[in-house]
Amino acid sequence: MEEKKESRSVWWEVSSAGPCMLMKRLINRHNNAAFDPFSLLAVCYCSPEFDRADIIPPPPQDNRETLNYLVTGLVDPPDLEDEQLSRPGASRWVTVVGGLQQLSPTESVYVLNMELWMRVIPGTDGGGKRWEFESEDVPLVRTSGAEVRVLCGQYQHREGAISQHPLATTLFDVTLLPGGSFEYTLPKANTSFVYVFGGKVYFGQDEEVSCGKDSLVRLCDGKLVASSRASGGRFLLFSARPVVRKAPLVCPSGREVCPA
Repeated sequence: MEEKKESRSVWWEVSSAGPCMLMKRLINRHNNAAFDPFSLLAVCYCSPEFDRADIIPPPPQDNRETLNYLVTGLVDPPDLEDEQLSRPGASRWVTVVGGLQQLSPTESVYVLNMELWMRVIPGTDGGGKRWEFESEDVPLVRTSGAEVRVLCGQYQHREGAISQHPLATTLFDVTLLPGGSFEYTLPKANTSFVYVFGGKVYFGQDEEVSCGKDSLVRLCDGKLVASSRASGGRFLLFSARPVVRKAPLVCPSGREVCPA
């Protein structure tokens, strides 16, 4: 009898007339043990009808913290017709979230909504907390090759919207400019990964792994090296100390990153 394998992620196809063009749960009850302390990660690519007021916060629980992050961007509406904009995966979204620069952006739109849940260390204060941020209100650091929005932690002496966290948590929203690069070192004991949601990103010192939109990549040794070419790219970086200690993830020899 063939062994039945559990799905590691669940997809919902949503009509383009609704608030979401596409919703995906990347971390859930089936695989969250491998992503400790992250217990849930869901992303929603927003349609023009998306309204943040439609998001219903989960009931608070003492054993978790939650964060909702809404990415906004600028578009130039005359570039695309309304019929094109309504199609799932329309190029509007790649333009907004990738590293491409527009000459005359004229309209701000919702692009991506992220819901993140994290476990809380037993006996510590923090359970039941919830944060809600929009990308334009998050501290921003510009470098020659990237723009880094700091949700949690610190980057180049700039404290994030959440400056201190008991799990040494780092949450960045990184936009790679065309031809740009970004490097960052994280604690090896942390659970660290990235989610690409715009353009195309190359990972590793020698660009061993290339990932397009909707890619989840596990970091094995705490060293993140990301670069882009003509398209630019954008990704979310997650890193935190596990609540439940487990054996470290073993990577294939010579690889700096491992797909989750």
